[in-house]
Amino acid sequence: MRKVGSSSSGGKGIAAVVGVGPKLGRSVARKFAHEGYTVAILARDLGRLSRVAEEIARETKAQVFAIRIDCSDQRSVREAFEGVLSLGFVEVLVYNAYHSSYTSHHPTSFTHIPFQSFQTSLAVSVFAAFLCAQQVIPGMMEKGKGTLLFTGCSASLNGVAGFSELCCGKFALRALSQCLAREYQAFGIHVAHVIIDGVVGSPREINIPPRGNVAEQTSFNIGGEDGEGEGESSGVMGMDPDVLAQTYWHLHVQDRRAWTHELDVRPSNTRF
Repeated sequence: MRKVGSSSSGGKGIAAVVGVGPKLGRSVARKFAHEGYTVAILARDLGRLSRVAEEIARETKAQVFAIRIDCSDQRSVREAFEGVLSLGFVEVLVYNAYHSSYTSHHPTSFTHIPFQSFQTSLAVSVFAAFLCAQQVIPGMMEKGKGTLLFTGCSASLNGVAGFSELCCGKFALRALSQCLAREYQAFGIHVAHVIIDGVVGSPREINIPPRGNVAEQTSFNIGGEDGEGEGESSGVMGMDPDVLAQTYWHLHVQDRRAWTHELDVRPSNTRF
């Protein structure tokens, strides 16, 4: 665990963001730091993560902790959250991790998907989310407040031929979010699932399946590691990660008399 910054959180809890890459995860972490939270950011590459922590701390004057996590390894998840919980009360958990593999980005025949790849995808998409939530919910129940935000994509809603590896994990994450919302909202814990249906960042050229294949038959966008990545076409308006981060913040500060438990966001020029 590496710490950057020296200011106090002013009595607020910890905001833990799991799956911090160069776009959405970083922007969400930066937003909560701007709002006065001490932030723990978690990803596999500690060197890159430490640079992100330094950048956010320098900009926001907040405390930012970089903690390595491998969401495919339950031991790594538990050890990472020992570090997170040692910082204090985790008030916000944003689960933004995603297993990026070749088969996740290209339609693949079901019989050709390696079992290990399928297993890893499920581990990162939902098993690790399950473990992370288990670590922080007891503290939230004790305090009578807390927010759990899970990042999904259009694969959370539709099973698509050639993408069973991705869809199964994202379906399961959505189910986990719904179960936790129904079980814990009475304890003051707000659980929400955010469907990112678009390209995070500037549009860019990607490999599109031939006309008539899956990507043209459905509005289907996938995330890269940390819930960002490629969309179905390079003509889609890019989704500014800083604007998306505002959505995550809005969910956290919603009045409990009108909580949102699922929302989807997409560019205005996207068909759906």
